[in-house]
Amino acid sequence: MRLATSLLPTGISAPEPQTESCRAPADWLPEGLVSAGPEAPLMKALRFAILGKSPLAVERLKAIEASEDARIVRSFSAAQVSRFEDADWSSLLNRNQVDALILALPAEQAADAARRALLAGIHVLSELPGGLTVEDIINLREAETKSRAILKFGCSLRYHASVRAAEDLVRTRPYGELLTARAVYGHAGYPGADAEKHGVLLGHGIHMLDLLHVFFGPFESVKAMCADGRGGNANLFAMLKSGSGAIAQLHASATSWRQTFRLELGYERGYVWLDGHLPGLEDYGPEMLIHAQLIQDGSGRDLPNPDETVTEFERVDFADQELSEFIEAVTGSASLHHGTSRHAFDAMNIAQRICAATETWA
Repeated sequence: MRLATSLLPTGISAPEPQTESCRAPADWLPEGLVSAGPEAPLMKALRFAILGKSPLAVERLKAIEASEDARIVRSFSAAQVSRFEDADWSSLLNRNQVDALILALPAEQAADAARRALLAGIHVLSELPGGLTVEDIINLREAETKSRAILKFGCSLRYHASVRAAEDLVRTRPYGELLTARAVYGHAGYPGADAEKHGVLLGHGIHMLDLLHVFFGPFESVKAMCADGRGGNANLFAMLKSGSGAIAQLHASATSWRQTFRLELGYERGYVWLDGHLPGLEDYGPEMLIHAQLIQDGSGRDLPNPDETVTEFERVDFADQELSEFIEAVTGSASLHHGTSRHAFDAMNIAQRICAATETWA
């Protein structure tokens, strides 16, 4: 996997943008969303600029369009952002015109854009991974500390109804301690440029890593393996061990021709499975939560294949929930619960440790 393997902060910031000036807005806003331009009058609604493009960013734009508390005032493509001069950044990051950025940029651009915004007092909602290395996230956490601005990462899987229901289900530990997990996040081809350029773990599997942290907490030990030679960037297998001794197995894949999202959580006295998820990305549905309690026969012997409870979810509104939480944090009415910079650090740190630990076949 092609991900930097340094594990300690170096203080090296992301590279400066190229110098060709470009101020024209992007042309991909959904119908009905019109850029208001930099001279828009001051309004109570949170004013967003969006940099870059992705399927998840489109969902976020729809949420903003439907909200009375937010609107889009500027938009730029990743190609345009790559040609920004300092004057372009100064023009964009003007608190009299823009309150917050949504970043859907390539990983190599995202950290620099977020850091500039935070230090200018502009709030940031950035997609995972938000950078290329742990150092990038550490630098963003430092900028967040210096700034009064909010930094939130798009940990979108946390908002899915199946995930929320699973969290509620296991909160009181009805099935005992968590022992194991098998996690598969497989796409038919690379789902985006980040995955193709930097590997399927950073560009796709990191979302599953973030979700594993919801149930396991931080991992302490890592072992990993990927194929060598052609296609080695498309599949990665990892074994992760938490502080409690629970073990998780992860397979992140770009050659999963039957697209698969599955998280199987094994407990002392039962199991909880998350199978499928609704868009963002297409063709991972249906979205289901499956769980069962261990049963015993008359002699107290554990029996296999207990009766299951299956719940199917028909809609996903992660972008609405995410936007609402972001606005509440910006206005000071509530703290961030999902997608904090600590969550991004945990996901990136374990991703980088996985890549550092990756072996190839002998």
